[in-house]
Amino acid sequence: MTHYLSRYAQFETKEEMDPAAGQHLDIHWNQLNKTDRAILEMIRYCSVKYLAAHLKHETIEKKLGKSNSIVRRTICKLGKLQIIKRIQYVRPVMSGLGSNIYIILPVNEQGNYLERSQWE
Repeated sequence: MTHYLSRYAQFETKEEMDPAAGQHLDIHWNQLNKTDRAILEMIRYCSVKYLAAHLKHETIEKKLGKSNSIVRRTICKLGKLQIIKRIQYVRPVMSGLGSNIYIILPVNEQGNYLERSQWE
């Protein structure tokens, strides 16, 4: 039986996901602060088994000692930088919103460079 998180995975193995997370850090180092990097690391750590993480904001807040607004702002920022993707999860039993699913995305190498028309 496959785990429900496996269907959201963007990578085949942990060995593919970890270097992508490292590349994202290298590319966006100057745009990310210490909290941003800590939250990304927590998502990466929780994604090791199924290559996707199912986390509550409250869990991240307690683990890192940050406020709800900081966690929400950081997750939004990581999404805008195309480092992670957030999927709202609806609980099948109670049909209500549950914890979010977070996926580390592959690095889009072409998206990091200016097109010729932009720099001319």
